[in-house]
Amino acid sequence: MTAFAELVNAGISRPGRYLGNELGVEPRDWQAASIRWALTYPEVYEVGASNLGHIILYSILNAQPRQLCDRAYLPATDLAERLRSTGSPLFAVESRRPLNSFDILGFSLSYELSATNVLEMLDLIGLPIYARDRGDAPLGSPDARPLIFAGGQTATSNPEPYASFFDFIALGDGEELLPEIGLVLEEAKTAGLPRSELLRDLAAVPGVYVPALGHRRVVRRVATPMPHYAMGLVPHVETVHDRLTVEIRRGCTRGCRFCQPGMLTRPARDVDPEEVVEAVETGMVRTGYSDFSLLSLSCSDYLALPAVGVELRNRLQDHNVSLSLPSQRIDRFDNNIAHILGGTRQGGLTFAPEAGTQRMRDIVNKGLTDQELSAGIETAMRNGWRKVKLYFMIGLPGETDADVHGIADTVERLRFEMRDIGRLELNLTISNFTPKPHTPFQWHSVSTAEFKRRQGILRQRFAGMRFLKVNYTDVRLSAMEDFIGRGDQRLAPVIEAAWRSGAGMDAWFDNIERTHGAWCEAIDAAGLGGRYRELELGSWAELQALTPEQRRQRCSEPLPWDHIDSGVSKQWLQEDLERALEAVVVPDCSFDGCSHCGVCGDGLGHNVVVPPPPIPAIDPPRKPPSEQVGRLRVRFAKTGEMALLSHLDLVRMLERALRRSQLPVSFTGGFHPLPRLQVALALPLGAEADSDWLDLSFTEAVQPAQLMDRLAPLLPEGFSLLEAHGVPMKSPALSQMLHSAHWRFCLQPSGADPLPAERRCQEALGELLGAEALLLEELDRQGRRRRRDLRPLLLDLHWHHWSPQQLELGLETLVQANGRSLKPDQLRQLLGQRLGCELQQTQLRRVALKLAC
Repeated sequence: MTAFAELVNAGISRPGRYLGNELGVEPRDWQAASIRWALTYPEVYEVGASNLGHIILYSILNAQPRQLCDRAYLPATDLAERLRSTGSPLFAVESRRPLNSFDILGFSLSYELSATNVLEMLDLIGLPIYARDRGDAPLGSPDARPLIFAGGQTATSNPEPYASFFDFIALGDGEELLPEIGLVLEEAKTAGLPRSELLRDLAAVPGVYVPALGHRRVVRRVATPMPHYAMGLVPHVETVHDRLTVEIRRGCTRGCRFCQPGMLTRPARDVDPEEVVEAVETGMVRTGYSDFSLLSLSCSDYLALPAVGVELRNRLQDHNVSLSLPSQRIDRFDNNIAHILGGTRQGGLTFAPEAGTQRMRDIVNKGLTDQELSAGIETAMRNGWRKVKLYFMIGLPGETDADVHGIADTVERLRFEMRDIGRLELNLTISNFTPKPHTPFQWHSVSTAEFKRRQGILRQRFAGMRFLKVNYTDVRLSAMEDFIGRGDQRLAPVIEAAWRSGAGMDAWFDNIERTHGAWCEAIDAAGLGGRYRELELGSWAELQALTPEQRRQRCSEPLPWDHIDSGVSKQWLQEDLERALEAVVVPDCSFDGCSHCGVCGDGLGHNVVVPPPPIPAIDPPRKPPSEQVGRLRVRFAKTGEMALLSHLDLVRMLERALRRSQLPVSFTGGFHPLPRLQVALALPLGAEADSDWLDLSFTEAVQPAQLMDRLAPLLPEGFSLLEAHGVPMKSPALSQMLHSAHWRFCLQPSGADPLPAERRCQEALGELLGAEALLLEELDRQGRRRRRDLRPLLLDLHWHHWSPQQLELGLETLVQANGRSLKPDQLRQLLGQRLGCELQQTQLRRVALKLAC
């Protein structure tokens, strides 16, 4: 197998995401573990590593006795190509072991079209993509293959399109389910049970669906939120949600008829406010994050939110942190919530009116009036917000052209009503409604042609409106999402064919024309083209045209997901569809009477609503401490795999370590205060450093030894603090003190031919040193070609070693006040020009960064 360093190095994009060295990773004893899990997230690292469910389940599994859990993510295209060209299997990021050496691999399905990513990962692992082809060998035997399972919202709602690829599906919440599965695996492995018998045992576990055993009724699992597991991992590279996330409420009972998560996560379960406060306060210290988010399908329905938010705002004011809420209802957005949002940095606000008219909002059971929408926007603007993002949908049941125009009317009305407060800038997202399983609208039919026409209505209405940005979802993406999401096991060959033609999830955004065409070809090849085109041309008002008796007959027909028991009865969904067609609003059963959906009971539990505690007195706002009493200059080394961390990621890692150290760091002013940290000169990706410098400013006197004792233990392996000393506050900035940089690196021929003779290489170096000018044409930051003379920057060159395949050199370069210096890569180009051959650079190391006396 190819060595890890040959696969993951500076030659691929963002290699730091594959290192598995996050804060929170602990050594695992492979030999002592009886069951070895790998959570294999079918998205790139930046998405998967910031997913709260992924982090929580990883932490829970590693807390189980005799079990361990590692992680893997969808590799970017460049690494995938390396894996295939070298015949290397996809690996887990922490142990770096091939994924086919684990006992069980768990995929999270959060989107209908991400199944192609699962097949890509299975192929890179070297496993058959179909469950039926993985044999019957017992776990632990030499020829055994890992069990492959899926979980997540998409897998729970309708696993049938993907069922052929998985040995089993874990339905619902996994916090309690996965440890139970682990115990079954451990017993089966000890007993040497064949795979088929193990799967029969797993099918007896509540919440486990084994497709090979047929359509048996399976009830999804429900678990209590565990907020203290949220701080399990802190990545060193920037992720999509680069903050601490703590769940405050699981489940939503608002009853929006289009919303699948709201139906699949009932009952609603509030987290105790003291647990939330403790998890956030402890988590911010342990992780060093500068931002935290409180997570729920509808944060505003957590009645303790104002009290919790104010308490956290008061406690964390001196830590310069900010709070964000991913989802909130505009009808509950008040001054208390406005106060707690943002902190030192006030970001954007997002609300989802969903529809532009009151009639349509009643049909979808949104429970929002025009007056509440206006009041929420006014509250936001009076609290300083000027940019607001609004989500709308088109294609909802019962929608007419007047309802589509209502979206534009809403925009015009809001801007007119807010004119006396200030200019309201809106960012609209117009989504195409796609019916989802387990919702009252699961029987609805949509039309691609009508989507296009109604988008055209809005484009015409919005044309010429200033300070308005509108994003539309591509209708082809919506049609395919609907076709797959409500499909059955006949779609497995369609998904396989689409994957084999390169139509992965990312491809939808890279080349939607080719990707959509590949999916359509796959559908036709499976003999389902007529069904897809029928869906595309679906009758917009088909359900409305039927009589109630005809609708009852239609709704009683079997659906591919009928054996998945979400708790919400199919009869109730049908009845709620009738209420929708009559625009009848159903109250939220967390705060009003029971809606009799079928969820609450001994099996799935009941709504748990925490009464709102008193809101604490709001402490006066304080700016982050910005006084500069002392400054320390620190010499550090960045070696080994830390060289694969980019400069920006390095600075982010240092900022978080400083927060965890609780040293009295001074912050900058402005909109986004940051610790006063200056790294002398950025290193190129892949370069090691033996003696670099950084400066830190503090609000109190900090002794060098105190800094070394508090900060050094918090830094990852490969980043070492070598020494520290005080610097007068009035001395020049570190960047102004740089004199020269000393490099050591190797050059190799790019092709098969050896390097020129040793004497010729020495002569070429002499020519560079003796030249009056060293002109090199390069692109500037604006992409324009510029010819620069680099000779004034060259101080000296050192000859270390020559062989036909490698030349080892040293470079001393002047560092100008603006940070410009002669880079080793520029020397590579200059030397290659004189030798008449193409050279490549390896083993780059900055031996020393010299400061002016």
